[in-house]
Parts: sequence; structure tokens; C-alpha cells
Amino acid sequence: MATPLGVRPGPSRPGVPAAWRHGLVAAFGLCVVVLVAAGILRGREPRREPGVVAIIERVKPAQLPAPSTHSQAPAGPRSPAAEIEAGSGVRIVRQNGGVPPGGVVIKVPEARAPEAGRVTASIVDPRVSERTHLGALPRIADDGTPPRLAYAQPFARPDRPMIGVVMTGVGIGARGTADAISRLPGAVTLAFAPYGRDLETQVARARREGHEILLQVPMEPQDYPESDPGPHTLRASAPARENIERLHWLMSRFPGYVGLMNFMGGRLMGEPGTYGTLLEEINRRGLMFLDDGTAAGSRTAELGGKLGLPVLVADKAVEAGAAATLDAQLAEIEQIARRRGSAIITVPALPANVERIAAWQRGLAERGLALAPISIIIAHGSR
Repeated sequence: MATPLGVRPGPSRPGVPAAWRHGLVAAFGLCVVVLVAAGILRGREPRREPGVVAIIERVKPAQLPAPSTHSQAPAGPRSPAAEIEAGSGVRIVRQNGGVPPGGVVIKVPEARAPEAGRVTASIVDPRVSERTHLGALPRIADDGTPPRLAYAQPFARPDRPMIGVVMTGVGIGARGTADAISRLPGAVTLAFAPYGRDLETQVARARREGHEILLQVPMEPQDYPESDPGPHTLRASAPARENIERLHWLMSRFPGYVGLMNFMGGRLMGEPGTYGTLLEEINRRGLMFLDDGTAAGSRTAELGGKLGLPVLVADKAVEAGAAATLDAQLAEIEQIARRRGSAIITVPALPANVERIAAWQRGLAERGLALAPISIIIAHGSR
């Protein structure tokens, strides 16, 4: 009945019984499930790092020497790792018959000694130093010693006309500063600006080289603020308290100076009230003051005389770095010193100027002149 009409049924083919077919499918499915489950379990196992397996057996501890009752360390070297291991009471069996490793020695380099001549701290006389919220400020010592004497360099007054050379702007240019400190004789005075880096170290080194130190303070010029001397400029129109606070900030930049000198100041130095208050504070703290002579109408000499403040006005101020200009002014300053007994010239601390001053001063003695620090010229008043 299952044969289509008109088609003769052929011989029947042997086939796989239905029950067998169902069994094979079930077996195949079971294998797939087993393989998947095995893969999942294998992925969940924690990953083990490669390592060395050591068999540790407890043995009788070796007899160690009794500890010393003295606190000092043993003179000989420490025991190697093998001896320490043997005396620890633990037996270690290493894979493939390994032996105890050698000790690890950590060497700490010794601290290097400071280089010869290197200054690591500033030179401060605590007798003439006052601690404030701004830093250390100069003051007159309890025994009456003023900073202008405490920080003055030992110097015997020569028996010939003296020339005081003051290098200005020291501390700003690295090369000019280094050259001024190391290449010029100690009788040359160095005036440091308050804005340089590492001023205390540089000032300390300069003082150890024999130089006296001045602090340059910025003062208001006639064309302020077109010409701006810098932060904390002392102003002609500022209240006295504000100016004093600015002056104290400038004074606290570094210790070791014998006095102050102006940087610019054409307007301020012509105002007797404001300027006089500042000079009074400078005098109260036991300092001296040098006027660089560039401010027309300056009242320094007049006000300083009234206050009893040691002051001087420079005879020449070199503003250009040209060698010809400097040579001409050095020749003039020699003539002034011969006439008056002393003379002062201020020179910017530029490398070319330092080189020229170093060469010029070598022949001073032959010409009957001598260099002298600023404190000697002011103290003896030989003007």
C-alpha cells in the first residue's frame, strides 16, 4: 500500500533499527556535554606560578656560641648563608641538590665631603641679627657694635690715596657674579641686588674671599613706573609704614652687609620727609649708606649729616660697558683720589668690566694709589 500506483516495489534494504539510532545520538550528546564541562572546570583552576619545591625537615639545632654581653659589633665579617642555615635548626633539601645561595651585600656609598672652598652656609654674626616674620634683619648689638663694624673686613688703612671700587648688580648674572667674587681682590666692594638666586651662599662666599658687601635697594625714579627698579620699590608717595615694611623685606634677603646703596631713586631721594624716614631706619639699625651719585637733587649728604648716619656719595658711576668709557672714568677717578685723598666709583658687575678692573688694579701701587673697602673710606672721612 505504501508503493505509488504504477511502480513495482523493489527488494527491501537492510537499515539501522530505530532504537539503535536513538542510542547513538544520545551517546554523542553525552560526549559533547562531558567535553564542555571539562573545559569549564579546567579554566576555573588557579594558575600556578613556577617555583622550587623544598623539603623541610626539622633536625636538632646546632650549638651556637653564647651571645656576647658587650654591645659592640663583632670585628670579623658576618657568617655566610650556609653557616646561618646550618645553625638555624631547619634542614633544607633543594631540588637537584642545590646549595645555599651566597649572601647579598648592599653597599651604601659614603657621603661625599664638601668640595674645598664650597660654602654651605651663610656667615652670620648673631650679635647683630634680629629674627622677624620676614627673616633676619640687622641690628645694633647689645654691646653697641653696629653691623657696619661687625661685617667690615679687616683692612689696614694705606698711607696713600685710596680708591673704593663698588661693583653693582652682583647676584643677577651668574658669570659676572662668579667673576667679581673670584677674580677681583678683596678690597673691591660688592653691592648685591636683592633679587638674585641663592644670595646667602654667594654673599658668604664673597665675604670669605675678603669682599665687603652692600645691599642695593630699589628707589623710585623720576619716570616711575616707565622705569621700574623692581619689586618692593621704595616710593616717594607711599606711607611711611609701607615704605619701612618694604625696606625690611629688602634687608631680609641676606645677611652680612655693612650698608645699603640706592638703585635709581631720582624722585624719592629728593623728598626729605619720606627719604629722611628711611635713612633714619637705616641708621637705627647700625648701617652706612652709599649714594651712587646718579640722582640729581639727592638729599643724602644733608640728611645723613643731620641723622649722624655714615654716608658718602660716589664720585663716578659707570653706566656703559664699553671698555673705552670705563678706562676714561678710571683715569678720572685716579685724579680725584690724588686731590681729595680718596674717591669712589661704582661699576656694573659685567664680565667685561670685571676683567678690566682686574687688570687696572694691578698697577695701582706703582701709580701711588691703593684700593680700599667702602667701610675704610667712610669711617675715616677722608674726602
